[in-house]
This record gives sequence, structure tokens and C-alpha cells, in this order.
Amino acid sequence: MEENATNQSADQRARRKDATRNRAALIAAGAELFDAAGMMPTLDDVARRAGVGVGTAYRHFPNKYVLAQAVLAETMEAMLDAAERAATMEDAAAGLTAFFEAVLEPQASKRALGELLRSTQTSEPDANDVQSRVERCIELLLQRGREQRVIRADLAATDIGVLMSVMTHLIETFGEADPQLWRRFVPILLDGLRADAPSPLPGEALSREQFLTRLLGAKG
Repeated sequence: MEENATNQSADQRARRKDATRNRAALIAAGAELFDAAGMMPTLDDVARRAGVGVGTAYRHFPNKYVLAQAVLAETMEAMLDAAERAATMEDAAAGLTAFFEAVLEPQASKRALGELLRSTQTSEPDANDVQSRVERCIELLLQRGREQRVIRADLAATDIGVLMSVMTHLIETFGEADPQLWRRFVPILLDGLRADAPSPLPGEALSREQFLTRLLGAKG
């Protein structure tokens, strides 16, 4: 009895290990194909690229949009991890540069990401958590930048959010013509955030409520 139970347990562990490996292979293949061709590839295409059976693919993901959601979640997590590392950099100016690059580079280099975020058949994973993590990064960078006197004191967190939205729109509008065009404008943007920027900011920054209302309304 004990030997049978041990063998069954070993078989179950092996099956779980295979399932985990197949799922990871499907997500990696999905990311590769979606980045190359947007949402055109089918789940069958992904299964072939991953080297797994079509039946296995459908056991993990009932359709390509569910797979796309898993790809999006992994991409967003990697992006947020990079943004959080940037926010902890000792040099606030360098950290702010790294933050913008961490958030913008995946949007420009991964063709599927923008399509997935705009798709009516997928939804951004845990949007509140994403927004909260991004806000924490911005607050940390602004606080350290003010302490080091390298970031202008009249800058609000929502100002950074608006600038991020502008850069995202730039990528959406001109990215197909030149996927790296956004890099030309990051230094221009960052020069305006420096403590020695020549002109004070007129008017008031958006409140967090105003910013999120307009941001989420635009996405909807």
C-alpha cells in the first residue's frame, strides 16, 4: 500500500511539473508570436511554436485571449519589477531616467502589449495594483529628487502620470514608423523636470482623482 501511494505521489508530482513546464512554454511562445504579429496567431500556432500538443494548449488556455491575458500579466510584472528597481536607485535623476525607460521600453518593443491593453477581449491584470505600484515608484523618486535637489520642487506625481500618458500616445501613434522614436523625447522630457529648469510651472497639477478619472475614461 505504501509503495503504491509513493508511486502515485511521484506520478502526480511529475504531472504537475510537466503541466508547469508546458504552461510556461505556451506563455513564452505566445509572447514571441504576439510580439511579432499582434493578435493574429491562433492558439494552434502557439502550441506548435511551444512544441506541445494542441490538446495540451487548450487544457491550459481555452482560447488565445486567455493566453494573451497570461502573457500580459507576465509582461506587466516584469515591467513593474524594473520600475521598482529604478525607484530605489540612490541617484534620483538616474532613477527617474531608468523609470521612464522601464515603463516605455516594453510598450515600444513588444507589439502585443499595446494591442492587449487596448483589446476589448482582454483586461489589464489587477489595474488597481498596477496603478498603486507605479504611484509608489513615482512618489519615492520625487521625494528623493527633492531631497537631492535634482528634481523641481513644483512637480506633482500626477504630472509624471500625464507625461507617461503623452509618451504612451507617442509610441501608439509613431511606433510603427520608428519603434525607438520615444528615446529621442525622453531627454527632452527629463530636462524639463530638473531642479534648474528655467520656467516655473503655471497653473495647478491635476488631483489624483482627476488624473485617474481621465486616464481610465480614456482607456474605456
